[in-house]
Amino acid sequence: MTYLVAPERMLRGAGRFIEDETRPGMLHMAVLRAPVAHGVIAELDATEARAMPGVHTVLTAADLTREGIAPIGLRAPLADPEGGIFHEPRRPVLAEGKVAYVGQPVAAVIAESAAVAQDALEAIVLDIDPLPAISDPCQSEAGPQIWPEVPDNTIFRWQKGNGDETDRLIATASHVVTAKVVHPRIAIAPVETRGALGEFANGRYMLTTPSQGVTSLRAALSQVLGIDPDDLRVRTHDVGGSFAVKIWPYPEQVLVLLAARLTVRPVRWISSRSEAFISDVPGRARTDQGTLALDGEGRMLAFRIEADADLGAFVNPAAPSIVTMGAVRPFGQLYDIPGQHYRVAARLTTAPPTDAFRGAGKPESTLTLERLIDIAAQDLGIDRAELRRRNLIQPSQLPYATPMAETIDSGDFPAMLAAAEVAGDWAGTSGRKQASRALGMWRGVAIGGQLHATGGAVSEVSSVRALPDGTVIVRSGSQDSGQGHAETLSRIAAETLDLPVDRIRVEQGDSDADGIAGATGGSNLLPVTGPTVHRAAKGMLERARAAAADLLEAADADLEYGDGTFRITGTDRGISLALVAADMEARDDNCMAQLAFDGEHTTWPHGVSVCEVELDPETGQVRLDRFVTVNDLGRIIFEAAAHGQILGGIGQGVGEALSEGMVFDADGQPLNASFMDYAIPRADDLPLVETSWRETDSPTNLLGTKGVGELASIGVPALVVNAVMDALSEAGVRHLDRPLTPLKIWLALRA
Repeated sequence: MTYLVAPERMLRGAGRFIEDETRPGMLHMAVLRAPVAHGVIAELDATEARAMPGVHTVLTAADLTREGIAPIGLRAPLADPEGGIFHEPRRPVLAEGKVAYVGQPVAAVIAESAAVAQDALEAIVLDIDPLPAISDPCQSEAGPQIWPEVPDNTIFRWQKGNGDETDRLIATASHVVTAKVVHPRIAIAPVETRGALGEFANGRYMLTTPSQGVTSLRAALSQVLGIDPDDLRVRTHDVGGSFAVKIWPYPEQVLVLLAARLTVRPVRWISSRSEAFISDVPGRARTDQGTLALDGEGRMLAFRIEADADLGAFVNPAAPSIVTMGAVRPFGQLYDIPGQHYRVAARLTTAPPTDAFRGAGKPESTLTLERLIDIAAQDLGIDRAELRRRNLIQPSQLPYATPMAETIDSGDFPAMLAAAEVAGDWAGTSGRKQASRALGMWRGVAIGGQLHATGGAVSEVSSVRALPDGTVIVRSGSQDSGQGHAETLSRIAAETLDLPVDRIRVEQGDSDADGIAGATGGSNLLPVTGPTVHRAAKGMLERARAAAADLLEAADADLEYGDGTFRITGTDRGISLALVAADMEARDDNCMAQLAFDGEHTTWPHGVSVCEVELDPETGQVRLDRFVTVNDLGRIIFEAAAHGQILGGIGQGVGEALSEGMVFDADGQPLNASFMDYAIPRADDLPLVETSWRETDSPTNLLGTKGVGELASIGVPALVVNAVMDALSEAGVRHLDRPLTPLKIWLALRA
């Protein structure tokens, strides 16, 4: 897919999303989903549905077995460092004999229209003998065993850090604070729901689907289909948001491909919003027992989390890495904490499988830590900004080796905190609290930081090619899902090649593009893809320089380059890059370089923010009044996109703190699986955000860039929760778990 650089393309209605994809003779698929959370399939009869006019086929698990379809497996397996066994339950594309969550696919109908397919679902006889459900990971080990191959419903146990030293420091500390912090499941809910269009022709499959990278998706799906990856082409055009929900292989993608082969017609499936709530991968879903130990001067000595992670009914492809390494990168955030230890038990529940969501394990750990810091400050009578200041990693300590075996290479955290205090007028919060109190409102304020270890996906292969018409094609394995990749990569290539930005054309989203690999994940566009495109552009120029030297009958060393032209130094003789490309193509060559990522992928963007809320003690309603954030993203290539990423992360963080969280009843039924019941933040829930930058180049990155996509989402939930809890401290409320809804606050005040 070629992306125009002009951002107004989307505003002109020229976007191309999955629902825009139609084909002559296209069939439609609808999926029958489990209506109960846990049970044995006593009867599944699709005879009547198959006989309905307009129905082409109905697929069940038996059909998939006959066609050689394999289960969906892990993409990021993990060894159990405690010497146990990693248990991976078999995850069939369609339920085999048993269901384990509401929404699990049981059968698929392929019909002439979406309406006929939906009607046919009603004709399928599905009888399930229910079994007890488990929604709480803390109760999973003692609950009914979901899969025979997973004893105690525990997939694995994992730990990292200096556990013995952490034990010693906690035992000898002057002050120890503890808290149980619940991180509920979050529905990721991008604007565009999932969808897939499958085709089969000349012995080859083609899938069109929104994704975060076509090559990784092709590799996963080809394993399930039992084919060579070259026999599957995956394409992604525009993507209306993902935040990790569209990275993974899903059953519906396998089903449309198989159905296309069996019917010899294109088959499309589009998720409804109701389906999305029960079939999309949600994020978070962890319960932490947190401990923070301090000495008599307020110096943080040790931080520990004992976690129960809810993986759902199956292990999603990267879920093990999210609740393990994702949770500890970086574990101590901006603070110099000698003892750090994280231990997690990964549990099964009868709910949809979980995986990464913007921040991927880090927002949970950060909230637990920052919540404990505020509790400690309250206990010790120390100003919350001052307590943080006493414990920040100092510039003189950099590079700083953490107990989690990470090395933080750059930053001036004390200067960042000081800048945020000034920008947020931290010194004036007392006066603003009094002014709110005079109006019958309680004001809460909070200050806190966020630090991210970026660069999660490093398999990037990029190419840069000059064409005879004067344009340059940049191909990348990463995938734009609304972040402005095309504009950002165009600017990098244009700067490297000394060309106008409108001469650069960025292409993503086609697994048939020669040699291209990679995916978007871990805020990796600027730490990984950007430097790779930069290197490929320089490599292309070197090839072009040699060709230009031959054409000009000059030595390579005598050529200088600028404004898209090679010139012999000290003369007016030159040749344009376009003419060089034309000559190379005339000789059956091309003016291109293709390179894989090479170098250090981890960078350390960070920031400090101040949040203020007003709380109505009569209703429990919270209003965000001020939000000030100061961030170091390294060198900023495209400021509008960076600003948008910060704002988007703040919006999602506010939702997690105040209103979002999936709720299940005792039978495992989701109780808020629609936007009527699940409250994502609206525009009037967010204040005008004041942003500013303190740019310092990354020392390990060719461009000095650090990434941004997940930074705000890592710190904001903690910040908003702490601000609300500050307001509630007047009533002696010590801790509440999110979401901090008006009802929860109202009940706490009256308790």
